[in-house]
Amino acid sequence: MKHTGTNRTIRPSSPLRGPGMVYSIYVALLGLVTLGFGCADILVWAGASDGFTWGILTITGDDFFRWAWGGVVMACGGVLLISGAAHAATSLHQAAKVAVGAILVWLIAGTDLLAMLCAAIPADASSPAFLNTPAGFFAGFAPPYTPAVLLLPFTVGLLLVFRGRVRRHET
Repeated sequence: MKHTGTNRTIRPSSPLRGPGMVYSIYVALLGLVTLGFGCADILVWAGASDGFTWGILTITGDDFFRWAWGGVVMACGGVLLISGAAHAATSLHQAAKVAVGAILVWLIAGTDLLAMLCAAIPADASSPAFLNTPAGFFAGFAPPYTPAVLLLPFTVGLLLVFRGRVRRHET
């Protein structure tokens, strides 16, 4: 492979316009919300609040690994989303930052969903059965949800845009 000395993925930036600007604003807002949720996770774990539930959102803050460490991961995801927001639709490097930020949100959401699944399988302690009933199992997935689970559907589109950006770069 002949090296030309120029990196084709780094292009001069131009003013944001059109769909790229809308996408950048979406990514920046998603990054701000993710950063805010990450900081809220850490603050609730640190004792700033006893935890709260608002509508379908809950932050309990009782487990160090989930709320303190998970909050740090969420905050890092938010910072990466904000960092990659400018020119995310046109630059491969910026799109990669956004993809990594979205993957960090997916990591925490995946652990939260796994915890919900594992908690829904066994029956209540008062029940003589070992396994939960189907109704009890599905009730375990009812709201409220953690912030990462709520942000999960909003990050799916980011990876689709990143995948399209990589394909355009390869051609």
